[in-house]
Amino acid sequence: LAEFNAEIIAGIVLVQLKKPYSRVFVWGFPNVMNMRSGEPESGSIANSLFTVALNQVWRNYKIPLRNTASAYSYSKKIDYQNGTERVIPALLSALSGATSIFFHGGLFCELTHHPVQAILDDDIAGMIGRFVQGIDVNDESLALELIHEVGPVPGQFIDRKHTMDWWKKETYIKKCSDGMTYPEWLRSGKKDCIYYAKKRMEKILGEHKVSIPLTDKQEAEIEKIMEDAREFYRKKGDLE
Repeated sequence: LAEFNAEIIAGIVLVQLKKPYSRVFVWGFPNVMNMRSGEPESGSIANSLFTVALNQVWRNYKIPLRNTASAYSYSKKIDYQNGTERVIPALLSALSGATSIFFHGGLFCELTHHPVQAILDDDIAGMIGRFVQGIDVNDESLALELIHEVGPVPGQFIDRKHTMDWWKKETYIKKCSDGMTYPEWLRSGKKDCIYYAKKRMEKILGEHKVSIPLTDKQEAEIEKIMEDAREFYRKKGDLE
């Protein structure tokens, strides 16, 4: 931590010597080593400990800091490991003062990327953002007058304007999660979050319009690059 911090400070000093009063934005990328393989151990709680400490130091310096490696997962696919290794670190980064956090879509230490993962990550970011926002505590949010008005059972709040006005503000509505009852879920075909994320991806890709679309020639060139890459990794045995 001390070495990492000193290196960043040295870089900022060089920037200020070259161009005094330059604005700076620190890109924190702490990563501990996997002692078995020697590779960066993405998704490790040790990374989060490192990151949280760094965030607190730079919040004290009042210099913005961006976190990246904290929420990288070592998993190679969209699975439970991938979820835990990004949600916990991302939340800890946010709570410890990161100015921005980057993790959307990345898999296997950010060496590959999947649009479905990016869509799932959007819900993660939305929930974390809502949590960091906190809640208002005042007469209006506590609805004290309404509580007195409704009174004890059989009084209820579900049809009150205050409930309609506040319930969406006080939560985050996930776009790709299953919220059905068990019978509804069975009748729907046992769909999961990955199914809903794929459907949302298809909708976004189908409706999105770019201001300056690629030409057919450019599309063909990109496809050739992709095919060359696929062939390269097939020969290495890294792609089926």
